[in-house]
Amino acid sequence: MRKTVLFLIFALLAATGLKAQNVEVEGKVNDKNVQVGKPFTLDLSLKVPYGWFVEWNDFAIDTLSEQIDIIKRGNVERTADADSNVIVKQQLTLMTFDTGRVELPAVGLTYAKSFDDPMRLQAFTEPIDLYATTMLVDTLQPYKPIVEPIAAPVTMKEVFPWLLAVLLVVLIGLGIWFFAKRRKTKVDEEGHVVKGPVIPPYTKAIDDLKRLREEKMWQSGKVKEYFSMLTDIAREYIEGQFGVNAVEMTTDDIMEEIKPLHFSKEAYDKLKDTMVVADLVKFAKYSATALESDTCLNNMTDFVNESYAHYQQTLSPSASHDRLRERELCALSTDIVAICVPADEWC
Repeated sequence: MRKTVLFLIFALLAATGLKAQNVEVEGKVNDKNVQVGKPFTLDLSLKVPYGWFVEWNDFAIDTLSEQIDIIKRGNVERTADADSNVIVKQQLTLMTFDTGRVELPAVGLTYAKSFDDPMRLQAFTEPIDLYATTMLVDTLQPYKPIVEPIAAPVTMKEVFPWLLAVLLVVLIGLGIWFFAKRRKTKVDEEGHVVKGPVIPPYTKAIDDLKRLREEKMWQSGKVKEYFSMLTDIAREYIEGQFGVNAVEMTTDDIMEEIKPLHFSKEAYDKLKDTMVVADLVKFAKYSATALESDTCLNNMTDFVNESYAHYQQTLSPSASHDRLRERELCALSTDIVAICVPADEWC
């Protein structure tokens, strides 16, 4: 008798443990009769024993099947029942545009006995047959005209926030403009604008080239940025020193525009070679070697020095004054002594 009682107790405990290990999955809808284009809900739930891992389906795609679309995904909720089982729930809002019989397919939900368990199991809901109908239309009623949208009057309550936003943007813009202007413009005690020193284009170009060499950009892998800065220095120098709108020009346009300045062939070629290599690096993904990068910087420095020397000799105001002076001397000395100046150049 004692053995029988122990056996019954053991069987009851085993049955209770077996029940606790059950996994239950459910998918249900409120009504199997749905309307085309009208949302309906699907309630999903998965019950697993406490401590088990649930890898919930995130429903990344917007369809459950070719006939059913997912409109909205509700929050995933986790609760526990009296037997310490974990219940995971989610509500999906669905819609169909087909008529007649529509099958809501089985939905697979993944779980495992623990998070570290490599074996992932799946429990599937039962497929549900739905019947989709269109909106009922009373064909006995006469047709009614289409009503145009009714324009509601705009109220001050709706306009005021926009007016306030525009006013705020205007005030911020004026503040930035005034601050920038005041920061750039210096005024003395008498109210006169004090202009800061103007750096000559040649001096600025030489300083920028020295600074670019000291930064060692191409040595640290910034080859494209290095050549962009190098060509920017050249463009600003040509525009500031010779009045050529080089900042807005392509390399070919620049080389064509500076021809009337009659630079030496060596200076012209140094500029052209450097600009061509820079264009290849910036636009054609050309990988310039260390020697090419260093040579281009040296060539640009030589071009700035040689072109500025040419400017001082032939294009500067002092050179023009000297040429005018020599022409006057030539005119006055024709009946006295021939001045040793090349006749084909001045006289």
